[in-house]
Amino acid sequence: MASQFEALKNNSNMNLEELLTKKRDCIVGNWINSVQETYPAETVEFFRHQRNRFANPIGATISETMGPLFDELLNGNNPQNMSSLLDNIVRIRAVQDFMPSGAVAVVFLLKKVIREELARDIKREEGLFEDLLEFESRIDQCVLLAFDVYMKCREKIWEIKLDDFKKRPFFTTGRGMRCLSYMLQQEQRQGKGTEDCCNNCGLGKVR
Repeated sequence: MASQFEALKNNSNMNLEELLTKKRDCIVGNWINSVQETYPAETVEFFRHQRNRFANPIGATISETMGPLFDELLNGNNPQNMSSLLDNIVRIRAVQDFMPSGAVAVVFLLKKVIREELARDIKREEGLFEDLLEFESRIDQCVLLAFDVYMKCREKIWEIKLDDFKKRPFFTTGRGMRCLSYMLQQEQRQGKGTEDCCNNCGLGKVR
């Protein structure tokens, strides 16, 4: 009982940064669990029981990235470093066809984790809440970076799909490249269409 009282007394003398540093492992662990729980239940079980990073690369990436990302938010807050770390997580979710909100939600989850972990401390020390709001503004900036990363990943995916589309036999003719919708319109017009692309694909006339 005395040791618990002493711990509470020591915590009351800490600022937010010191509290977050002290409880870092617990916060990061809960954050990892929260991110894993955005997947289906059977996938969550696989993440938590398969420790081989080659058999479970997504789970390993989540576990290896959230800690350094938290440290960057707490100590560095460098946009380039955060973007690099976010790319590890967001790229996976972009490929998995998560909606943008679902892709960046992994960062927002940290707010809930911290508030739950520091609930008693915040109630006891009013000044901590103001410090927490300032820290949460860093998280908000990190969310914006995550969205930028997501959009870049999706753009790259569509570039790859478009390149693959262009290589298909129906796309190339002896007179140049035409999109599929143009060719369908030409067939419907019995070969009397114009030479311009239909512009529905965004390519325009390609020579």
